[in-house]
Amino acid sequence: MGKTVRDVLVRTLENLGKKSFKRFKNKLNDWEFKEGYSQIPYGKLEEADEEDVAKFIINYYKEPYGIEVTLGVLEAIDERQAAENLRTALKTVSGCVSHEPAKREDQGAAAGDEKHFVDKHRTDLIQRVTLVAPILDDLLQDGLLPCEAYDTVRSINTNQEKMRALYDHVKSWGNKDKDKFLQSLIRHNPPLIRDLEEAKA
Repeated sequence: MGKTVRDVLVRTLENLGKKSFKRFKNKLNDWEFKEGYSQIPYGKLEEADEEDVAKFIINYYKEPYGIEVTLGVLEAIDERQAAENLRTALKTVSGCVSHEPAKREDQGAAAGDEKHFVDKHRTDLIQRVTLVAPILDDLLQDGLLPCEAYDTVRSINTNQEKMRALYDHVKSWGNKDKDKFLQSLIRHNPPLIRDLEEAKA
């Protein structure tokens, strides 16, 4: 049986050491979560070991968002190497990226030469996407964004400029890669994508 996301999270937390693991739990307790998600009660976190914390993250946030939260917390406590190691380890987990069912695949390129959804709505997406960091994490994990490009885009101050820089890479992608980009947009900015779909209808 291959490694699971939980296995990889446990190993990441075990490698932090006691002091950093405690900082991780404290920061996780202070984290600002997306709407619809709640904090893990600190009473549970305080005495939890690495396996327990990994279990809580998966149970409370499911795999895609749990990974995003873990990466964000690691970077917030300056454990950037641990975050990078986690991204690398996740690539070895079978089905790690596609554990959510592919939704609305017809949103991509339609028949013929019609533009892909992400090309057609380029201006709106640049102006209106608010959660860029988790999209960059997805694209790095999918191998669509090299580490150097990932770091460059993340270092930009505003979301609009980040998206504009990201589109410098998107324009060279084929439809399959753009489909992955779209799935990440759907996962992290669903109200915006729904709004654009309704405007298109």
